[in-house]
This record gives sequence, structure tokens and C-alpha cells, in this order.
Amino acid sequence: MLLEEQKNTIAAFRKNIDKEKFGSFVIYGTGINAEAIVQNCKEYPILGIMDLAKTGQTFCDLPVLSPDEILERQIGNIIVVARPAVHTIIYKRIREWCVKNQVEVFDIYGMNMEEKLQSEVWDLPYFHVSYEQLIDAIDAHEIISFDIFDTIFMRKVYEPTDVFGLLDSEVGEKVSCCFSKIRREAEGELLKEGEPDIYQIYQRMGEKYPLSLSQCKYLMEKELEKEREVLTVRESMRQCIDYCREQRKRFFFVSDMYLPSEILRGFLEDFQIRGYEDILVSCEYQTSKTNGLFQILKEKAKGKSYLHIGDNQEADGRAAKRNGIDSFLIMPSVRMLESSSYRDALGHLNGVESRVMLGIFASKVFQDPFALYESSGKPEIFLPEVFGFLFIGPLVVSFLVWMLQVLEKERSALLLFSSRDGWLIQKAYHILKENWKLEELPEDLYFLISRKAVLEIEEEMDGPSAASYQTYLESLNLGRYRELYFFDFMSRGTCQSKLENLIGRKIKGLYFQRSFSGDAQKDAVQVKAYLKEVSAQESNLRIFAMCDFLECIFTSYQPSFLRFQANGKVVYDRERRSERQLKCLKEIHQGILSYCRCFSGIIKRLPSHMPSVKFCDELLQYTSETFSRIGISDLKDFILDDGLEGNKNTGRDVLN
Repeated sequence: MLLEEQKNTIAAFRKNIDKEKFGSFVIYGTGINAEAIVQNCKEYPILGIMDLAKTGQTFCDLPVLSPDEILERQIGNIIVVARPAVHTIIYKRIREWCVKNQVEVFDIYGMNMEEKLQSEVWDLPYFHVSYEQLIDAIDAHEIISFDIFDTIFMRKVYEPTDVFGLLDSEVGEKVSCCFSKIRREAEGELLKEGEPDIYQIYQRMGEKYPLSLSQCKYLMEKELEKEREVLTVRESMRQCIDYCREQRKRFFFVSDMYLPSEILRGFLEDFQIRGYEDILVSCEYQTSKTNGLFQILKEKAKGKSYLHIGDNQEADGRAAKRNGIDSFLIMPSVRMLESSSYRDALGHLNGVESRVMLGIFASKVFQDPFALYESSGKPEIFLPEVFGFLFIGPLVVSFLVWMLQVLEKERSALLLFSSRDGWLIQKAYHILKENWKLEELPEDLYFLISRKAVLEIEEEMDGPSAASYQTYLESLNLGRYRELYFFDFMSRGTCQSKLENLIGRKIKGLYFQRSFSGDAQKDAVQVKAYLKEVSAQESNLRIFAMCDFLECIFTSYQPSFLRFQANGKVVYDRERRSERQLKCLKEIHQGILSYCRCFSGIIKRLPSHMPSVKFCDELLQYTSETFSRIGISDLKDFILDDGLEGNKNTGRDVLN
């Protein structure tokens, strides 16, 4: 049984793709619409599938070809079969290769993607839809109904089925087959027969695959647990429901879903959503919104006028209108991401980790379905905590996953988080260490050091500063550790090399990025770096334009360390940051650490793979006014002052 969306895709494909004109081609896409085209348009000379993340696999009995294989077979055309909002994102992934090899790419409407890209503008009718318009629509109707998922709730993943992918790593030891694959297959089979509920889906899994009753029960419980973990509420929609209750409006929930109403009631109660008359779910009434669920609503409500609020143009829009119900459509958070100035981030989708990171990103910035109102597609970021969460949090997590992979079996070592760059990173490190139960990691400590301090010690090795610092080093008993690791942000190795001289042993550096200075001693220190570039001149990564600004973020609330007094008291440099700047910094840190908790609460184990550095760098791009409206005035006054090279007004330069 084809979905309405699939039927529309097939119709558009047959209308616009002339098989005589296009000749043989490949389909780019492995979603439900690509499946519908391949299985129902067999008269077309489709020679294969393209999907960079699934090269070498098969899809609907067709090979998923690599770019080289497409050239070898002399295929000159690619048809993108996906949601219209992501057509240009997909094209950008392969654009350079296509231009170089003269391969043309089209959408299902026959439009050349290069021409489409050149003519793209950031404006959609939805950018002119407001919360006030929704309230006016509610006021004008007697009976109100709401869709649930993507309307009231969001998932902190890119697509709903990513929940199944997350469970693969969590339940793999309990089952002998790929959970996500058999879960999708069981539901897909039952959808051809009717509207299954989750119990029927797991019953089918038990019948078809080598799963016992207890295993099926365990897997279903894990799925529901994971579903709840990734759920969050769209706050303005909860306010809308509160408004309905205050106005004594009768309202219902109407959902095409495999979760029965008893489970949905629990989810709604978790978010304190109450006062509704009933929940109408397709799996309980054995009919969907496009078939008969809205008629059942009308029979139950017996009202004079109806308004349905949802996110799907067919199920919540056209189907409602066919049943005499007015509709008000809002956009899901992920679709808002696809329609916004942030949409190029979708070009980095590759693996469950990136899908979680983009889902978290979208659910935060587009929690409000009206966040793009009169925005020309550029989101407004006006809270420091949100700024830290969205743009810096993913970078911190990605770096730390890399660091944790290096340190995973180094229990007998000591990790020194250098001041001040290591202050925030140490806190994030402990969040991930605890949530992922990593017991074989080294001990760690926040280590007082600065370039100014070690250079002063070097100049006066017999002076009081050197003696006091040596006392500090001896108190740490560094000799009892088999290895010493030293964290620094972006460095040429000054602190590490000077520290090696002071303690008389080698240290292993773990840096965000390591630059070479031409100084033989500094260049000789042993360093592993997250970023592979050894010079900002060799890269156009955004992080190099922001390095001074980021150093203002990866810092403590104390000024730079200078020296120890003879009595052991710490002497810091003069504080040059204002109280407002420190308050702003603390809120940014709260956002970054919140992101660490969020990500490690969804991904339950230390990942073996993470998105490339370019993914995090793409998010850093969005801190500029080209992509965002940053309404945080204190950020622009952030100053980096290391006591050696003078003040640098880094915030204003970076964010403009």
C-alpha cells in the first residue's frame, strides 16, 4: 500500500522525466520515495542507486554505485529522489565531482540542479506564519485537534527511525540479528495489511526472526525507553494547548502512529499536557488520517467547526480539508533546518552519530515552530546558553570522543588539563566519562601553568618563582604515573616543552591543533592533534578564524596563572573581563555542558566514529551574521589577553 507522498512522487516523476530524453540514469536516494520509484517505474532504464553513505550495498535489488562505478558505466545523468527541501543539499555533496566529470543532476520535476542552485533564494511562505495567526485560527473554531509527533513533540534525532539505529549498539549483545533492519521490515510488512500497533510489530518480529518472547519483550521495552529519551516538547505548542484549556476549547489528539493511546497518554503526562478529551490513533481505529480517522473525530466531537493543527501537508492538511476540517500547518524542526540558512549542515549526514547531532541541533534552535517568522531563513540566537549549546557543544564533544579513544586504556597515566584552556574541557571530560562508564581512563587534574609563568621561570631558574613552582610540581608526585598527557587548545608546544625541562621527562600532548614554530625544542615535543592542519595558512576552516575567540570560551573564571608565592598561594594576572562578560561566559559554559549531557544521554557508549571535523566547522560558520542573527551584545566584547601579546577584540571581528 503506497503512501500518498509516494503516489505523488511517482506521478511527478512520470510527468517530468522523459525516458527518451534522459536515457539511462541512476537514482540518488534510498528513502521511501526512491523505493516507490524503483519498484513502480520499471519501464525506466534505472541502472543503479547512488548514496555516498551506502556505497557497495544493494537497494531494491539495484547496486548502490560509487562515483567511479558510475563513470565506468558511462552514466551521464542522476535523478535526485528525496524531499524537495534537501535536493540542493544532496547536490552540494556531489557537485564538485559532477562538474569535473560532466555528470548532470536533476530533481523529479526535471529541473537541472546546478541551475536550481544558482537561482535559490531564502524565502518561503512559512517564514510569514506566526503564533498569533495560530491563536486567531483557534479562536475561530469550536473543536481543535492536534497531531502529536513533530507538532507537539520533537525527537532529538534526524528521522524517527534513527531511534532503531541507536538501539543497534545497545541491544546487539542480546540479539543475533540487526535490530534496526528487522524492526523496519516487520513494520513495513504489517503496514501493507493495515495499521499495526507496536505489540503486533513485535509479535511479527518474533514469528519471523530467531527471537524468543522474552527477547521481544526486552526489545520493545528498550525501544519505548529510547523513544522517551529522545522526545522533547515544542514549548510554544504546549502554550497553545494551555491556551485551548484556558479558553475552554474542546481539543483532541489525532495521530497516525503505531503507539497506542495508553502509551501516548504517558508521554503527554510526562510533559504535563492535560485537558484533552481523547486520543485517536490509527493503530487503534485501523484507519489513518488520509482514510477515515478525521471522520471518526467528527463523529465523536459533534461540533460545528473544526481546526486541525499538524505538520504533514497530506495527512494533516489536504486530508483534513477533504473531511470538512480546516487545517493549520506548522513545520517540523528538521524541516525548518532544511529550509533555513543552516541547511548545508545536512550535507554532513553520515552515520547515527551525525543524525543525533543534527537532531539535537534542530530540536534546540527550532524548538519554536515560529522561530523563522519574518527571518528570511536566518535564526535568531539571543541567549548565551543556546549559543554555547548549538555552536560550541558539538565541537567539544567531537574533540573529547577523539581524546577518549586515545586514552581509553591508559589507566596508569595522568592527564593534565592545562590552565586556563583545560578548565571547561575537564568538566566536559568528566560528564562523558561518567555517562559512558569509562573506568579505564587515566586520572586527571587541572594543572596550573601559563606561557608567561614558564618563561619567567626559565629566565630565573634560581629565583623564588622557580622554587615555588618546583614545590608545586613535587606535590603532584608525577613520578608515580607511567605516562603523562598534557591537554592544550591550539599551541606551538611552549608550555609542554618547558614543563618537560622542569620535570625531566617526556610528556604526550593532546591538542585541538598543533602548530610548528621553527623552534627545535618546541617542535620536538610529542603531540597528537584533533585537527590535522599544522598551520592556519593551510586551511580555510572556520575554526582558524575563530581560534582567539574560542580561547576566550575555553577558559576559566580566573585570570591567567602567574606564579606561586613562597607560602604556596596562587598569584593570578589582573582580571580584564567585566562582570557581564564573565556572566555571559558562565552561561555559554552551561550550554556546552548541557550539550555534553544531552549527547551522552542519547548515545550510550563511547562512539567508534564521529562526523568529520568539517561538520563541527560548518556549525561554527553559523556564528557569523551571514547565517544567524546573534543578539548577544556581550559576546562581541570578548577579549583574549594572554599577558604576552596584548588585548585582542576577537568577538566583534568574528561574529560580524
